[in-house]
Amino acid sequence: MLMKQILVIADLPGSKPKALAKAKLIADAQNAKVTVLSFVYEQLKHLPDNLSASQQKAIQQSLVEQRQQWLERQIKDQDLNPEQVTCQVIWEKNIASWTEEFSRKHKHDLIVKTGRRSEGMFYTPTDWHLLRTSQVPVLLVSEKKWKKQHNVMVALDLGSKLQSKQALNQQLLSTGIDWVRHFGGELHCVYCLPMSPVLKDLMGLSGKQMASDAKAQYMPLIQKMAGDFPLSPENVHIKAGDPDKVIPSVAADINAGLVTIGTVGRKGLKGKLLGNTAENILSLLKTDIIALQP
Repeated sequence: MLMKQILVIADLPGSKPKALAKAKLIADAQNAKVTVLSFVYEQLKHLPDNLSASQQKAIQQSLVEQRQQWLERQIKDQDLNPEQVTCQVIWEKNIASWTEEFSRKHKHDLIVKTGRRSEGMFYTPTDWHLLRTSQVPVLLVSEKKWKKQHNVMVALDLGSKLQSKQALNQQLLSTGIDWVRHFGGELHCVYCLPMSPVLKDLMGLSGKQMASDAKAQYMPLIQKMAGDFPLSPENVHIKAGDPDKVIPSVAADINAGLVTIGTVGRKGLKGKLLGNTAENILSLLKTDIIALQP
């Protein structure tokens, strides 16, 4: 996965610049150009209603200029190469939609954002929107400190015969391999075998035996996708069970610092009310995450 054009959504003032720090790590490794965006909007919601349009415009401009100065200091503090970095402050409420359009127009290879947790375990609406709809890969940086040598885990969907899913598996695995080659750590793969509890009881199926049989079946395919990368069979984890339980559990067991996973965005009312399997998994992972769509 070549990442020559990286788009960063800067963390808010008062927060550690985790997204910017991760973007620098990637840019240094791949000699990539970085565009840093910072969004301003909500600060005007408490202003008096009787302000003139020109007064509101002046306040807006002042806030943008202050944020621009702050953003330039952040970039300087991170020691990013000035020749590789551009930055811009945007007056916009809908961060996700604006970012998607901008990234498509400028053909970015990766969007980097800190994955902000809202109430409980779940990410903010901006994060979910990007994961559901962005055609550009999204790297959500964990708010916890990221260590360079943490392992990489690739979540595969090996049971599907759809060409789009098979292509996505290849893209996910290639991304994981590239990450390990650039930043170190071990590469692991995980696949969850769907198994109905009813059929399991009715037919006396053994989850462990099913997983063992499936590993023998899929291991040649995984090694073919890995190409010349020496993927150890011990690092391929095939388990029977629900993905939203198995994947976070395996990620914790192998000390994963990054998980690459495919997402399928839902549109319309259903997408707003129901999270897909990937979203259930993401809400439980405490790692960096690269999400890709078919």
